[in-house]
Amino acid sequence: MHMEDRKLVINLIIDGIAYPLTVKASEEPYYRQAARLVNNTLSLYKELFTGEEGVRVMTMVALDIAFNSVKGENNSNPVELMRKINELTRLVENTLED
Repeated sequence: MHMEDRKLVINLIIDGIAYPLTVKASEEPYYRQAARLVNNTLSLYKELFTGEEGVRVMTMVALDIAFNSVKGENNSNPVELMRKINELTRLVENTLED
């Protein structure tokens, strides 16, 4: 097994909640960067939508990040990007269900 194929268990903190994930070692920095992006974007939308909770705010976060990706600000590998967006969306949906 190559070092980059090695699996790691990491904890990402998104909106104050820990999400344990098993990821490839080579992808860990991208997951951490994505979590920072989600948290930063979430902070902005929480300020804009004061008093709003949950789905509405997270929907705007997802839309903002997806828009910037589609626009081309992070469009080096669209298939991989869509996979990561889908994973993050699944995490958000699971959180909102709890």
